Amino acid sequence: MWSFTPQPGLATAVLDVTNDLSLLGVSLLGLTVLSIGSIAWVAIRHHLSQGTEPAGETATMSYRKAA
Repeated sequence: MWSFTPQPGLATAVLDVTNDLSLLGVSLLGLTVLSIGSIAWVAIRHHLSQGTEPAGETATMSYRKAA
């Protein structure tokens, strides 16, 4: 709860933003978790797409080295 006096001589106004801030905090936490999850998903997809060379490619390379 925040209290402030807009001008001297006027009554103190009380502004209760506790519920609004908690909703904002939950929203920001949700966005953070969603961002971390999407970054992890993209990183895993990238890692899996790198893969290894096909078997034909490795066999050809070993024959070239032997020759």
